[in-house]
Amino acid sequence: MNLIIDQGNSVTKMALFRAGQLQNVDFYPKWGPDEVTRFLDTHAVDAAIFSTVTDPDPEALKLLQQRVRCFVRFDHTSQIPVRIGYHTPHTLGLDRIAAVVGASMECPGRPVLIVDAGTCVTYDLLTADGTFAGGNIAPGIRLRLLAMHEHTGKLPLVDDSGEIPEIGFSTETAMRAGATLGVAYEIEGYMARLNEIYPDLFVFLTGGDALKLAAKIKSRIFVNENLVLTGLNRILQENAEI
Repeated sequence: MNLIIDQGNSVTKMALFRAGQLQNVDFYPKWGPDEVTRFLDTHAVDAAIFSTVTDPDPEALKLLQQRVRCFVRFDHTSQIPVRIGYHTPHTLGLDRIAAVVGASMECPGRPVLIVDAGTCVTYDLLTADGTFAGGNIAPGIRLRLLAMHEHTGKLPLVDDSGEIPEIGFSTETAMRAGATLGVAYEIEGYMARLNEIYPDLFVFLTGGDALKLAAKIKSRIFVNENLVLTGLNRILQENAEI
């Protein structure tokens, strides 16, 4: 059994794969040695990979190294099954690389746009020859709401959950719709422009806000909330004797 740990800015996912198939995913707003111990006490793990976009808990990592026979910490020196065309590969977010690897498994030999909607929204392009050409980064829904609150005198801090009308009918709905629909329309703009360049383009939408945004996007798009986890499992296979 493979354990995949993906530590994001706001939540850590711990997922189990058996024979390449995702079995289950657990979510942890707080993640550390206690969570690792409880998980390993209740699951038989043969190999594990850890990926983070923030500062990890050193005690949690030490526990993983001690208790898992084959442990891989994913970084920019790890072997991956795609080529990197980014000019500064050492600055690429590991979650972005993992999502591209996951997309390459799902759509081999085809250009793919991967939209990962979380704290930030990333737009990454995988070309048909298996090259990660690069991508863009924009603020996500909650960051947009937070920025409006923090950089104005009177706008409140609005939760991203709630009504999202086409046209807001209150300050709260205007801000929520502006942030959410702004991201949705931005995604549609990228899709339309890149479809002109890559007519056979396939688009994945992943990340914590994937389902919320998919409901507002009229263009054809495929939601895969676990693309990063799938990519990390493939990277684990590339870097470990399992």
